[in-house]
Parts: sequence; C-alpha cells; structure tokens
Amino acid sequence: MTENRPPAATHATWSDVTIEHVFPGITRQTVQAANQTLIRYVYSPDSVFPEHHHPEEQVTCVLSGQIEFTVEGKRVLLGPGEVAVIPPNIPHGAKVIGEITVETLNTLSPRRSASPYSGDDKVSTA
Repeated sequence: MTENRPPAATHATWSDVTIEHVFPGITRQTVQAANQTLIRYVYSPDSVFPEHHHPEEQVTCVLSGQIEFTVEGKRVLLGPGEVAVIPPNIPHGAKVIGEITVETLNTLSPRRSASPYSGDDKVSTA
C-alpha cells in the first residue's frame, strides 16, 4: 500500500526570487505553489498598473503606501493592512497615490499558468 503524502514544504527568501520589471516603476517577484501563486509587487510613486483581467481570483494585501484600485470602473483607496478581493475575469488596475513606495502581496488561485505581460501570457488588457 502506498501512502498519499503531500508535497514537501519549500522555503525561499525574497532576495532569492527573480525581480521582473513589469511596467515603469513596478517590479514583481513570483512564487509558484502547486495550487496558487504568490506575487510581491513594489510600486514606485506615480506608477500605474493598467487595467487588465485574468481567470484567477486575486487577493491583494497592501503592506506599505497607498494605492488606488479601479475594479469594474469603481475606485477604492487601500493602505497598509487593507485587503482587496477581486473575482476572476473582472477588469481591474491600480495606481500609486502619494509619494510613498507601495508594497503588496497578491495571491492568485488557482495557480497562474502564464506570467502576465511577458509575451507568453493569457492575461488580457481591457
């Protein structure tokens, strides 16, 4: 009889994760798990992530700074400790408000199979 065991746990530090330059003033680092994706974004002041949509549900937690999300045409301002939940396929975008660098952690579920804005993406801009 074989035992069904979960995959072994893994460990990483952000300093070991590749930094991608997504848009002017915006970097991301991506950690892929079996069933979800974790992304760390760092936004410089005045940076803008254009409106887009993707098939994964997104949960974003703001760690520092203030960022304005536009979700289905409605604007919401988020600061440290605040969380946004964006359902699959809903158009959304973001821009930094103020002069403080914004850092967020985003989870995507199910696991993202393609990297947005890299040429091999399945993410669509609106």
